[in-house]
Amino acid sequence: MTIAGQPDGVEGLATGNVAGDSEVHHVKVSKFTKPAIAAVTAVMLVGLYIGARQFLSIDSIAAGQSRTFHIDISEACLHGTEPPPLFEAREGDRVVLAVTSLYSGELFLHGLEREVNIVPGAENTITFTAEHAGRFYLHLHGNGKDHNHIELAVLEVAPR
Repeated sequence: MTIAGQPDGVEGLATGNVAGDSEVHHVKVSKFTKPAIAAVTAVMLVGLYIGARQFLSIDSIAAGQSRTFHIDISEACLHGTEPPPLFEAREGDRVVLAVTSLYSGELFLHGLEREVNIVPGAENTITFTAEHAGRFYLHLHGNGKDHNHIELAVLEVAPR
Protein backbone atom coordinates (compact mmCIF):
# COMPACT_ATOMS: atom_id res chain seq x y z
CA MET A 1 0.00 0.00 0.00
CA THR A 2 1.39 3.37 -0.93
CA ILE A 3 0.38 6.43 1.01
CA ALA A 4 1.45 9.84 -0.28
CA GLY A 5 4.56 8.65 -2.00
CA GLN A 6 5.68 6.06 0.57
CA PRO A 7 7.27 2.94 -0.84
CA ASP A 8 5.33 -0.34 -0.51
CA GLY A 9 5.75 -2.23 2.76
CA VAL A 10 5.78 0.86 4.98
CA GLU A 11 2.45 1.58 6.62
CA GLY A 12 1.58 4.95 7.97
CA LEU A 13 -0.80 7.85 7.87
CA ALA A 14 -0.23 10.86 5.72
CA THR A 15 -1.13 14.21 7.15
CA GLY A 16 -1.33 17.27 4.99
CA ASN A 17 -1.11 20.91 5.82
CA VAL A 18 -4.58 22.40 5.99
CA ALA A 19 -3.39 25.70 4.51
CA GLY A 20 -2.92 24.07 1.11
CA ASP A 21 0.83 23.35 1.12
CA SER A 22 1.79 20.29 -0.80
CA GLU A 23 4.16 19.23 1.96
CA VAL A 24 3.26 15.81 3.38
CA HIS A 25 4.14 14.63 6.90
CA HIS A 26 4.38 10.93 7.64
CA VAL A 27 3.23 9.34 10.88
CA LYS A 28 4.50 5.84 11.44
CA VAL A 29 1.94 3.39 12.82
CA SER A 30 3.35 0.85 15.22
CA LYS A 31 2.88 -2.83 14.43
CA PHE A 32 1.13 -3.14 17.83
CA THR A 33 -1.45 -0.44 17.11
CA LYS A 34 -3.87 -2.61 15.11
CA PRO A 35 -3.94 -5.46 17.67
CA ALA A 36 -4.34 -2.91 20.49
CA ILE A 37 -7.30 -1.28 18.73
CA ALA A 38 -8.83 -4.71 18.10
CA ALA A 39 -8.37 -5.71 21.76
CA VAL A 40 -9.91 -2.48 23.08
CA THR A 41 -12.84 -2.86 20.68
CA ALA A 42 -13.39 -6.46 21.79
CA VAL A 43 -13.35 -5.47 25.48
CA MET A 44 -15.84 -2.68 24.84
CA LEU A 45 -18.16 -4.97 22.89
CA VAL A 46 -18.05 -7.61 25.63
CA GLY A 47 -18.83 -4.94 28.25
CA LEU A 48 -21.77 -3.67 26.21
CA TYR A 49 -23.06 -7.22 25.78
CA ILE A 50 -22.85 -7.99 29.51
CA GLY A 51 -24.47 -4.67 30.40
CA ALA A 52 -27.30 -5.22 27.95
CA ARG A 53 -27.92 -8.73 29.27
CA GLN A 54 -27.99 -7.49 32.86
CA PHE A 55 -30.08 -4.37 32.48
CA LEU A 56 -32.30 -5.35 29.57
CA SER A 57 -33.07 -8.89 30.62
CA ILE A 58 -36.58 -10.25 30.27
CA ASP A 59 -36.95 -10.40 34.08
CA SER A 60 -36.12 -6.74 34.52
CA ILE A 61 -38.59 -5.46 31.93
CA ALA A 62 -41.24 -8.14 32.12
CA ALA A 63 -44.63 -7.16 33.39
CA GLY A 64 -45.85 -8.67 36.62
CA GLN A 65 -47.73 -11.93 36.48
CA SER A 66 -50.99 -12.88 38.09
CA ARG A 67 -50.58 -15.37 40.93
CA THR A 68 -53.47 -17.03 42.73
CA PHE A 69 -52.93 -18.99 45.95
CA HIS A 70 -55.64 -21.15 47.52
CA ILE A 71 -55.94 -21.91 51.22
CA ASP A 72 -58.50 -24.23 52.78
CA ILE A 73 -58.70 -23.66 56.52
CA SER A 74 -59.02 -27.11 58.04
CA GLU A 75 -58.75 -28.58 61.52
CA ALA A 76 -55.12 -29.53 60.84
CA CYS A 77 -54.39 -25.94 59.89
CA LEU A 78 -56.09 -24.58 63.01
CA HIS A 79 -54.31 -26.90 65.43
CA GLY A 80 -50.85 -26.51 63.91
CA THR A 81 -50.40 -30.10 62.76
CA GLU A 82 -49.51 -28.86 59.26
CA PRO A 83 -46.83 -26.24 58.64
CA PRO A 84 -48.13 -23.10 56.92
CA PRO A 85 -47.44 -23.04 53.15
CA LEU A 86 -44.96 -20.61 51.62
CA PHE A 87 -46.28 -18.66 48.63
CA GLU A 88 -43.78 -16.94 46.33
CA ALA A 89 -44.33 -13.89 44.14
CA ARG A 90 -42.27 -11.05 42.69
CA GLU A 91 -42.63 -7.29 42.92
CA GLY A 92 -45.20 -6.13 40.40
CA ASP A 93 -47.16 -9.40 40.44
CA ARG A 94 -50.92 -9.30 40.94
CA VAL A 95 -51.59 -11.57 43.92
CA VAL A 96 -54.90 -13.21 44.79
CA LEU A 97 -55.21 -15.04 48.11
CA ALA A 98 -58.34 -17.20 47.92
CA VAL A 99 -59.44 -18.69 51.24
CA THR A 100 -62.25 -21.09 52.08
CA SER A 101 -63.13 -21.89 55.66
CA LEU A 102 -65.82 -23.49 57.77
CA TYR A 103 -65.06 -20.90 60.44
CA SER A 104 -65.76 -17.19 60.58
CA GLY A 105 -63.19 -14.56 61.44
CA GLU A 106 -60.96 -12.02 59.82
CA LEU A 107 -58.25 -12.87 57.31
CA PHE A 108 -55.30 -10.48 57.83
CA LEU A 109 -52.08 -10.06 55.82
CA HIS A 110 -49.52 -8.55 58.21
CA GLY A 111 -47.09 -6.01 56.81
CA LEU A 112 -49.32 -5.16 53.87
CA GLU A 113 -52.29 -4.36 56.12
CA ARG A 114 -54.83 -6.17 53.93
CA GLU A 115 -57.85 -7.81 55.49
CA VAL A 116 -61.16 -9.44 54.62
CA ASN A 117 -63.95 -10.88 56.75
CA ILE A 118 -64.35 -14.63 56.33
CA VAL A 119 -67.78 -15.89 55.38
CA PRO A 120 -67.95 -19.59 56.33
CA GLY A 121 -68.37 -21.94 53.37
CA ALA A 122 -67.59 -19.26 50.74
CA GLU A 123 -64.40 -18.36 48.93
CA ASN A 124 -62.99 -15.14 50.39
CA THR A 125 -60.24 -13.26 48.54
CA ILE A 126 -57.64 -10.60 49.11
CA THR A 127 -56.38 -9.12 45.81
CA PHE A 128 -53.49 -6.66 45.48
CA THR A 129 -50.34 -5.82 43.54
CA ALA A 130 -47.12 -6.82 45.31
CA GLU A 131 -45.39 -3.44 45.47
CA HIS A 132 -42.75 -4.21 48.10
CA ALA A 133 -40.37 -7.11 48.56
CA GLY A 134 -40.47 -8.91 51.88
CA ARG A 135 -42.01 -11.68 53.92
CA PHE A 136 -45.65 -11.25 54.93
CA TYR A 137 -47.72 -13.46 57.23
CA LEU A 138 -51.33 -14.38 56.58
CA HIS A 139 -53.29 -14.93 59.80
CA LEU A 140 -56.81 -15.83 60.75
CA HIS A 141 -58.10 -13.67 63.56
CA GLY A 142 -60.91 -15.92 64.65
CA ASN A 143 -63.97 -15.44 66.76
CA GLY A 144 -63.62 -18.62 68.79
CA LYS A 145 -61.32 -19.21 71.74
CA ASP A 146 -59.53 -22.10 69.97
CA HIS A 147 -58.47 -20.13 66.92
CA ASN A 148 -58.04 -16.47 67.81
CA HIS A 149 -54.76 -15.91 65.96
CA ILE A 150 -53.66 -18.68 63.58
CA GLU A 151 -50.85 -18.43 61.03
CA LEU A 152 -52.25 -19.71 57.73
CA ALA A 153 -49.47 -19.01 55.22
CA VAL A 154 -46.40 -16.95 54.45
CA LEU A 155 -46.17 -14.78 51.33
CA GLU A 156 -42.63 -14.09 50.18
CA VAL A 157 -42.28 -11.30 47.61
CA ALA A 158 -38.91 -11.25 45.83
CA PRO A 159 -37.47 -8.09 44.27
CA ARG A 160 -37.75 -7.82 40.50
